Amino acid sequence: MTADALDGLKSLDREALMEKMAEELPDIRRQLNVTQEALAEKTGVDVAKIKAAENGKRSFKWSEFMSILFVIWNNDIGKGILDSKGLFPDELKKALSVNRNAHAPMTESMKYGF
Repeated sequence: MTADALDGLKSLDREALMEKMAEELPDIRRQLNVTQEALAEKTGVDVAKIKAAENGKRSFKWSEFMSILFVIWNNDIGKGILDSKGLFPDELKKALSVNRNAHAPMTESMKYGF
C-alpha cells in the first residue's frame, strides 16, 4: 500500500461509513431484491446482527461492514448503488487497490443478484 493510500485510509470516518451502511441497507437490499437472510448467508454476518443494525440497535463492526460492502460491490447494480450513496469512497478503493473495471467476468448466476 502506498503512503498516499494509507493516508487516505486513515482519513476515513469509519464510524460514519458503518452508520450510513446500517441506515441505507434496507433500501439497498430492496433495490437488489435481497432478504436479510440471503445477505447474511453471502456475507457471513449473522442475520440477527443485520436486523439489529438496520433497526438502529447496534453498529456494524468494520469487518462486517467490509463483508457487506464487498458482497454488494460484486453485483453490477450494487456497485452503482454503493457509488450513489457514497458507501465505498475513493479513499477506501485506493487503499484496497480496487479497480471498478478490473474483475473476473460474471457468470449467468452472478448477473441476476445473489
